[in-house]
Amino acid sequence: MIDFFKEEIRFKNVVLKFEDDLKLLRAGRATSALVENVRVEAYGVITPLSHLAALSTPDHKSILVEPWDKSLMPAIEQGVRKSNTGLGIVSDKEKIRLTLPLLSDERRKELVKFLKQKMEEARISVRKIRDDIWKTVQEEEKAKLISENQKFSQKEKMEKMVMEFNKKIEEIAAKKEKEITEG
Repeated sequence: MIDFFKEEIRFKNVVLKFEDDLKLLRAGRATSALVENVRVEAYGVITPLSHLAALSTPDHKSILVEPWDKSLMPAIEQGVRKSNTGLGIVSDKEKIRLTLPLLSDERRKELVKFLKQKMEEARISVRKIRDDIWKTVQEEEKAKLISENQKFSQKEKMEKMVMEFNKKIEEIAAKKEKEITEG
């Protein structure tokens, strides 16, 4: 019998990955998520920026990077430049200020297009999980492990979960699209 609790976790993971993908979409509001995974070569090892510095957002247009080891300032600057985030970089002896440029209409359209692409990827993942569940249910019925009534009961439960998670994906996308277009 299908363990719908485990399947629900699979669906939730799709939604979490979708949300993580959207954190990288800059919508006119600074967030440390834009740079926390920027790769920096420090001490001969490639390391995420969040492991080398304190990240904060003093206002909605900038991110403040305060390295714990000030000798890493040039390496951090280089890592941010290589990351192609499009952020302005201003540094002094103690910290680096990353500023967000204003979004052009063209850039907003590109971001919305990327958002829709990520939304479709998430929906495809949900469909793949649904197909896996349905295949398992059908195999269980063929093997006489479940009755025909149980098969349709499980199908109904599965479809309800699919609709619920697709709705969550659409709500997240709509909120992010509004943030992008109005930001």
